[in-house]
Amino acid sequence: MRIQLAILLTSALLSACSSQPKLSKVPVDSGQQCYQEASREMSVRLDLIRQLVSEGQYFSAIAHLEREPFASDGARFLMAESLRKSGQPEAALAEYHKLKDGCLHALGYLGAGKIYAVNGKLHEALEELKVARDLLPTDANIRNDYGFALLASGQFKRAQQEFLTAIQLNNEHRIAIKNLVLALILDQDTKTAWAVAEHHSMTPEAFQDLMVRAAQFKKVSLTPQKDAVARVPVQIPDSGLEQPILIRTGETL
Repeated sequence: MRIQLAILLTSALLSACSSQPKLSKVPVDSGQQCYQEASREMSVRLDLIRQLVSEGQYFSAIAHLEREPFASDGARFLMAESLRKSGQPEAALAEYHKLKDGCLHALGYLGAGKIYAVNGKLHEALEELKVARDLLPTDANIRNDYGFALLASGQFKRAQQEFLTAIQLNNEHRIAIKNLVLALILDQDTKTAWAVAEHHSMTPEAFQDLMVRAAQFKKVSLTPQKDAVARVPVQIPDSGLEQPILIRTGETL
């Protein structure tokens, strides 16, 4: 019965998503092209820096990017991401904005949206993340990030749609699964939230933790401070917003 509830939830939410743009794919080689430099030697060096970023060595990546006269959008993205993950959001934001006019424009909007969200600027975050979602509608991570910004702004049902889409695009997306359960709890649908949690093999302890987080969310959002809800993404860990933007190749950039 509980699994049936999860299936019913899937059908209901997908019907609500029918007005969203049709899914599309980016040409397979477009991501790699964005990292091409003027010479093969420079492109090889940039590939090595991409490896540093993927390993979380952000300060080292910044040093190497500053040393060489890289000119590609890929190099700019690696700098933006390294700045963001090394605690330099203002410098990172400037780089992400510059990306919006190039071949990695979706990641420019995504990075800017992440920075706005974790700094409590939800209105700006929603605008940026929606553009990223529309540009790369099959990217599960972007769907999750946009969904959490919707959740933080109190739009629980719209958030559920984004989380469910992320899960169907990647059924191992544990963060999106937790966020979907959290959104259902906040929407006062605890029965369905537990059905979804059980369907995805979530432990009772993990579900109880989400119940506690939901209570904390409500407490913060009901306080009289002007930006109370906007602070929620920072206070709830594992939202996905702080995650690195994966070094994308192929159809997901």
